[in-house]
Amino acid sequence: MVSDSPTRMTLAGATPGWHDLRGLSSSCYARSHASAFGTWASSRAYLGRLRNATPPMALLPLGEVTSGVSVAIDAMSNGPTMTAAELATRLRGELSGAGTIRIHEVTTLELATPQSLSWAANADFLPRAEASKAGVILIPRGCRLSGERTVIHVADPDASVCDALELLAPPIDVPPAGVDPTASVATDAIVDGASIGAHVTVGAGAVIGSGTQIHAGVCVGAQAKLGADCVLWPNAVVRERVTIGDRVVIHLNASIGADGFGYLQRDGRHRKIPQIGTVIIEDDVEIGAGSAIDRARSGVTRVGRGTKIDNHVQIGHNVQIGAHCMIVAQCGIGGSATLGDFVVLGGQVAIVDHCRVGDGVQVAAKSMVTNDIPAGSVVRGNPATDHRRFAREQAAVRKLPEWLKRVRAVIRRVNRQEENES
Repeated sequence: MVSDSPTRMTLAGATPGWHDLRGLSSSCYARSHASAFGTWASSRAYLGRLRNATPPMALLPLGEVTSGVSVAIDAMSNGPTMTAAELATRLRGELSGAGTIRIHEVTTLELATPQSLSWAANADFLPRAEASKAGVILIPRGCRLSGERTVIHVADPDASVCDALELLAPPIDVPPAGVDPTASVATDAIVDGASIGAHVTVGAGAVIGSGTQIHAGVCVGAQAKLGADCVLWPNAVVRERVTIGDRVVIHLNASIGADGFGYLQRDGRHRKIPQIGTVIIEDDVEIGAGSAIDRARSGVTRVGRGTKIDNHVQIGHNVQIGAHCMIVAQCGIGGSATLGDFVVLGGQVAIVDHCRVGDGVQVAAKSMVTNDIPAGSVVRGNPATDHRRFAREQAAVRKLPEWLKRVRAVIRRVNRQEENES
């Protein structure tokens, strides 16, 4: 049978040792545990030797069968597999070609194999799709590929490939429901319905919503509140009195609620300004690995619903970020800055303290925002300015060497004339 359980294996025959097979999902792991199964065949080339050896059990590549082996387990697939016909149904697409092709992975057109699903986002990608070895290709409705290719026509290939990635994703280990024996959970903390992993710390009075997964090493501070169906990956830190909404994802080593960076210089030294405020993360926010969102000096640092924050982003104290913003890696947002809704910051953008960035603003990578930006603007540069003006300025800068040569030539002519006149 083909199993969609955490084993992700094809089992031929029956074995009383089924419980020993759990966790085997790759050929590398299979090799390290081959003694438990007798032997393995890493590719079709080894099947002949396997038939001659006739072990009681063997690990085989997906789709291969051999006689004389009482139990054969597919250890070559890291996740679920689906036929082209099954995928077409799940993706609400129209299948053309062989519906029996079994797909193991989603990958790019260039890297695809006959067991891969790939996609052409629009008609511009069709020549690359023609050259691809992909077993199945998602293409827009109304488009065609030459030859006898297996394709699935969909309305939006980019959206459909997201669905396919979810369907074919390798499994991820999650903490089981309840509290791991190694976790330290305060007696008055409320964690009913949550999954608390190994070596997690949950402080006094904290509340963790139902369905929330807290992975190993996470620290949740006293009186922090986490909503339902959140995921906190290993070693994330949510400090005391921070509030997290529903369905929030916080990746590895992110820090929510550390002290803001505030000091007064008095009497020849830096005096720390107490940071006694908090942080509110609204529903459906995702925070990347290594990012830091500082608590307010007083009041609230806020990240609006649906906002997505990449890795290694620094958000200063009292910053207000609107809904559905996109903040790419290594951005730095200074204290008390305000971002409207649907703002997009490219990588390594810097926003100076107290600046206001309006709704729908797009800031190109490596730009520095030093003044308020009105809604709907597209800016770039240091300091950030209208992107069209920036493009004209850069075009002029590229001409400077030629202009400099001309100016020097004019200066030489003028100098010669002056010498002749004298």
